[in-house]
Amino acid sequence: MYKIFIALSVSALLSGCAPSSERAKQQDEINKTIPICKSDKQCEAAWSGARQWVNQNCGMKIQTYSNDYIETYNSIGSSPKTACQVNKLLSPDGLIGIQIMISCANMFGCVPDQYESVIKFNKDINEYIEKFSPAMIGVLWGMADRNGNLAKSAAESSGLFIKSISSGGLAEKNGLQVKDIVTRIGSKRIIKLSDYGNVMGQYAAGDKVDFTILRNGKEVNIPFTL
Repeated sequence: MYKIFIALSVSALLSGCAPSSERAKQQDEINKTIPICKSDKQCEAAWSGARQWVNQNCGMKIQTYSNDYIETYNSIGSSPKTACQVNKLLSPDGLIGIQIMISCANMFGCVPDQYESVIKFNKDINEYIEKFSPAMIGVLWGMADRNGNLAKSAAESSGLFIKSISSGGLAEKNGLQVKDIVTRIGSKRIIKLSDYGNVMGQYAAGDKVDFTILRNGKEVNIPFTL
C-alpha cells in the first residue's frame, strides 16, 4: 500500500455549459486519480500510453514529444478542438505523476469536454500502470533516517519506514514490524519508494528474497516469501 502526496495542479478552461458544482466534483475526481507510477516499468508503459492517448483523443496533432513532455499544436480561432500538454512531475519520494492539461480556443467550451477528457486520461493511464504494479505486501511506507525520523526527501532518507502493516498481509506473515526501516531488498539499496517499485517488479508470487532492515537501531536480515 502506498500513501502518496504529490502537489499537482490540473488546469483546464471552465466551460460555460456546466454548473460550478459539477465542475468542482469533476476537479476533485481529477485530483484524486492523477496517474502515479512507482517503477521504471510502470512509467515506460504509462508514457507510451499517454502518447497513444493524445494521438487518439486530442483534437490537435502532436508537435513536441520527449521523455518528460508531450505537446500538441494550439487550438486556434474559436475552435472547440482540444489542445493537450502532458508532463511528468517528480515527487520528493521518487514517484512520478503524469499530468495532462487540456484546453481549446472556444470560449463556450471544448469538444469533447476538457474535464471529461482529463478524467478519461487519468482512468486510461492508470490502467496501463496497474498492468505493471510491483508486488503489494500490505505496508504503508514513508522515508526515514537511521533514527526513524521521517524524511522529507530522498536526500535525507536511509530507507523506507513502515508506518503501518495490514493484518494478514505478506509483511505481517514474514515478520516485518511497524517502525522497521527497510534498507535493502536482496542486494539492492532502498532509499525511496521508486527503489522499492523497481526491485519488487522483478519478483513474482512465491519468490524468496531477503529484506535487510533496521530495527531498534540494529541491522536485521528477514527472509521474505512473496
